[in-house]
Amino acid sequence: MGKLAVSAADLILGARCPGCECPALGLCRSCGASIRPDPRVAWPKPTPPVLRRPDVLPVAAGVNAGVLRAALIAWKEQGRFGLAAPLAHLLAASVVELSPVGSPIVLVPVPTSRRSKRARGSDVVDELARDSARLLGRIGVDVRVEQALTYSRATADQSGLDSSARAVNVRGAFRVRRGTLRTAARVIVIDDILTTGATVGEAVRALTAIDKRPIGVAVVAATPLKSEDHQGVSRFL
Repeated sequence: MGKLAVSAADLILGARCPGCECPALGLCRSCGASIRPDPRVAWPKPTPPVLRRPDVLPVAAGVNAGVLRAALIAWKEQGRFGLAAPLAHLLAASVVELSPVGSPIVLVPVPTSRRSKRARGSDVVDELARDSARLLGRIGVDVRVEQALTYSRATADQSGLDSSARAVNVRGAFRVRRGTLRTAARVIVIDDILTTGATVGEAVRALTAIDKRPIGVAVVAATPLKSEDHQGVSRFL
């Protein structure tokens, strides 16, 4: 985008890069380059037992810190939906890391509560999964998205809860919709951020209960432990 267009957008819309606050409709070139995908296995600590028996590999394309964290907040909480494109690239990189060569896969987003849909205006995780699937389809990956999970009961807002409270909050909260997941495609659970693993763990539990145990969990970013630095996902392996 030319400097004149960026300046006009800043003047008219107040648009700024969420990473550095310079005038931009999305991420500026420098901030965009700083969040190139680097998918790694990222086990939460402590790891929910349902992810370990047998292993369901959780893969994150980046760390939920710095520019990437700012972009995720702006996209999810501030309605900056134009940021979905770079985030979809990151999610697609995580999916590729998990996908068996030549095998069809189905991406199953974690369900979004009615409360969150109303607050955000859409099911942002489902839309991100579909954006990623379109990118993967262009490179020949046999992939589709199925919104196979739904809520079986109400839950509280997860923000501010520790790992134990989150696990209790979502335990038994998901179920698989009737008539879904009828093919033999491998299943990958999709979310935007991996923190304690409680939400994706509940998704894995519900899918395992109908003999559709996922081969992995793909996310945009994983949140590092508070005691760790933010140099890379490998710091909390």
